[in-house]
Amino acid sequence: MTRHDDNPALDDEQGSGLVPRYFLDESARVDDDSITITGGKANRLKRVMRVRRDDPLELIHPITDRLYRASVERVTRDDVICRIDASRPLKPLPPPRIVLSASLIRPQRYDFMIEKATELGVDEIRPVWSQRAIIRGDAAQRLHRWRRLATEAAEQCRREYRPEIHAPVEVVDLIQESAGPSTLRLLASALEPDQRIAPIFEQRRQQGLSEPDPVHLLIGPEGGYTPEEADLARSHGWQPISLGNRPLRAETAAIIAVALTLEAARS
Repeated sequence: MTRHDDNPALDDEQGSGLVPRYFLDESARVDDDSITITGGKANRLKRVMRVRRDDPLELIHPITDRLYRASVERVTRDDVICRIDASRPLKPLPPPRIVLSASLIRPQRYDFMIEKATELGVDEIRPVWSQRAIIRGDAAQRLHRWRRLATEAAEQCRREYRPEIHAPVEVVDLIQESAGPSTLRLLASALEPDQRIAPIFEQRRQQGLSEPDPVHLLIGPEGGYTPEEADLARSHGWQPISLGNRPLRAETAAIIAVALTLEAARS
């Protein structure tokens, strides 16, 4: 296969910032100098984005972890065929890896949370069943929609990786999962009204501990987790943290927790 490694044009944001970026799915065929896009992605490019011959695109191929700069060569009834102009490996993700486990709430608000968490840069999203979770229907059936929303949000904000979105899990099972020595597990809670995220990171640095990776954020539903769920989390090493003095909607709490974690980790 022809390689175009580390082409500077793909690292020049001024030159490429306006070029639309898309994730290829498993049906895409990457050949020596061309990419053939089929199925739903091709339909979206043709009918929604209305691509035309010679339109520039940036295409991410998760199977090979490469980003391609391409130009539309031909649009057929079933395919969009592109010419590869340059490519490079995807850039490694900066630490820490952020895992967001958020209790299930009303579908439209959970969709919003997934979009915004993706835009902020979260790496994994784990939907959580809890005693106070509110959602209609089978949450597992929404996985396809959640993954599509995350893909589109990642494309919009020009991410090179999409968050991995897992099937829903019971909170008691998630809480009791084993964790690595560098994992930091934080529980958004009213139990510790004065404990914020930034001081936890600073305290670790003062103690000479390694930077946490991953950081696992556990966000409850409206009204929070039950006392039994919160006690179980604390007994398994989850640290309660406060997100401020005002009660927040669950999706707002998730977004703020991710933003505060990123700020604390990179300050």
